[in-house]
Amino acid sequence: MPKNASNTNRSAGRGWMRPTAFTLVEVVAVTVILAVLGVVVVGRYFNLRDNAAASSEAATVGAVRSAIQQHRLNAELAGGVTVPTALDDAAAGVTSSSTAPFFGSVLSTAITDGWQKGADANTYIGPASNVYVYDPSTGRFSGTGTALAGGGGGGSSTPSTPAVTITTASNWSASGSTLTTGTVVASGYTLAGNEITLTDSTSAFNEAACRTAVTGQAITAGNYTLELETMLTDYYTQWNYWQVFAVSSTANLSLSGKFNWGSLPGAKLLAQDWAPPAKSNGSWYAYTNTFTVSAADAAQYSQVIVVMSGSRNGSQQLAWRNVKFTVR
Repeated sequence: MPKNASNTNRSAGRGWMRPTAFTLVEVVAVTVILAVLGVVVVGRYFNLRDNAAASSEAATVGAVRSAIQQHRLNAELAGGVTVPTALDDAAAGVTSSSTAPFFGSVLSTAITDGWQKGADANTYIGPASNVYVYDPSTGRFSGTGTALAGGGGGGSSTPSTPAVTITTASNWSASGSTLTTGTVVASGYTLAGNEITLTDSTSAFNEAACRTAVTGQAITAGNYTLELETMLTDYYTQWNYWQVFAVSSTANLSLSGKFNWGSLPGAKLLAQDWAPPAKSNGSWYAYTNTFTVSAADAAQYSQVIVVMSGSRNGSQQLAWRNVKFTVR
């Protein structure tokens, strides 16, 4: 009998048997797959959590702003225009809870979870970590455009711009004023920080109530970008639009009353835009418009200006900020 016959017969009887242990390659492959799946699952979890926080925050902000507006309308019907002196009684530095509810003075159901107070009683931090400030002098509940470190997104970004100065006038003439970045000439507007806020109001919706602010800079040939942010509360009963012109020294602009859309004597229209209905909810929204100034236009005209026109009826709000041109 051959030496290995016994082993050969046993193998033939039982069939070929695969080793039962995993190889090192298999273990490594499974580990890598599990790690990748873990990263995907964890990432989706945090995305869903952040999205939920942002949605909850936006819903609360919208409800608070609507409630403030309703409070003002009720006050107007009663014979006076007033706003809530405070949105709640909670002190600075506390977290919303059943014992320290937020927004109870304007909402029928106060917020008892997810919000925090900032450095003072009128500063709020939402679930997505964005910061909001209530101004009891105007009734405005606005985001600051900033978020806490590590917080979720959702706030309007605030471009870096030079300090703004404003000059009140009934009209602006290109022959007597060369505008520079951050210099605003306006009728019916006041300046708070870098916000150009319309203070004139009317009791009716008409173009005679329009008030205009203008800023700009010396012209040069190139590809331009206009960036600005605007905020209004009711698209259907407010005017809100902006137009960009290349102007000659003969251009003269009335800053009070109706402004003809797309037309300015001694000027060339370069761009025009307006805030749509979906963005007329009392929040700040950023807009960008691009246009080109040719060498011929640069030789013919002296300045590039942006004309910002709008109106407010009673307790409505309208404002502009972070207006700047860049050219390349």
